[in-house]
Amino acid sequence: MATFSKKQGSVSTATCIVINDAITSSGNTDFSVNQPANTFVEEVYVRVVDAPVISSGDIGLIMGYDSDSTGTTVVNGGTDGLLDGGTTIAAGTIYKLSGTAGFALGTMATGDTTSETANASLKVANTLLYGRISATTAASTQGKLEIHVVFRHFH
Repeated sequence: MATFSKKQGSVSTATCIVINDAITSSGNTDFSVNQPANTFVEEVYVRVVDAPVISSGDIGLIMGYDSDSTGTTVVNGGTDGLLDGGTTIAAGTIYKLSGTAGFALGTMATGDTTSETANASLKVANTLLYGRISATTAASTQGKLEIHVVFRHFH
């Protein structure tokens, strides 16, 4: 016989990482954030506070569970998800990364298959989530970005 109990439902919280001088040279800017236990990454927002300026090229964002962000990928904007063949991203630009065009974010079960796969960003223990901002050309103005990671907590 089934038994029941009532608990508070899941809640969302967010962590913000502010990156001054976000695009320092042609290469990578790495960062990390602590992911609490019993959470998955629900969304990621990127807010451009001060516009980065490059001569011309691409700026990308990837997040995952290996220090070089190449292992289990949570956010995959590739090498050009923020800027593709351009020179700047205007201050006040906000990206909402929740599986939108150009970005892949952990997949949710659909219930329309013969079997499901666990969400790769669901972590039952405190985990370090790594991020990398990549640029194909050096910046003349380095810019300032805020990365807001939204976690869904389960009890």
